[in-house]
Amino acid sequence: MTRALIVVLLLAVPARAHAQDCAASADRLRAHLEQADVGVSRWQLAWTIAFGAAAATSAGLALAEYKPFGTFDEDYRDTLWVSSAKATVGFLSRIVMPLRVSIPDKTSDDRCSELAALRESVATLGRKERDSFWLTHIGGTALNLAGGLLLWHRRSLGVGAVSFAVSYPVGITSAYTLPRGTWHLWREERATWTVGVVPTDEATLLVVGGTF
Repeated sequence: MTRALIVVLLLAVPARAHAQDCAASADRLRAHLEQADVGVSRWQLAWTIAFGAAAATSAGLALAEYKPFGTFDEDYRDTLWVSSAKATVGFLSRIVMPLRVSIPDKTSDDRCSELAALRESVATLGRKERDSFWLTHIGGTALNLAGGLLLWHRRSLGVGAVSFAVSYPVGITSAYTLPRGTWHLWREERATWTVGVVPTDEATLLVVGGTF
């Protein structure tokens, strides 16, 4: 009776690569992470300041009962408090879940181990960029919609619609200015798997191969 034998082959590039191959790949990924660190840090700082300033300004105007252009009224007051609350959520999200880049120390004796650590850092940052993008995009839309519905309930449809129309582009801008280069790189270089069947005289081999 023919036996079926399942063999899983994991072909890891760092384990079989020559030192020079590891060094070239490590240098490439390190350069990418160093460049990504600049963009991520700027985005993180810019939007932390922007959301913090917006929250403080809206709350300050509401407390002072001051409207730069026009007459301060209850519609404007509630709009300011809702705007301050939404900006505060954005500010806290950048403080509690900051987007940061972790770059492993450079080594000269074992570049293949260094390459493995750099790939892990790319994967970690790629996941963070992906999660931050969707959280900012979908979460921001939901938050602005909730604010608009609250103002519709408390004041009027027009007040709620204006608040949503003003705030929604801010959330979209925050999401689409988020650096996403490492997310794309991670997605392109993730493990790719192939499955094949190799018949022999004594057994049938199911071979699962991957490069990562």
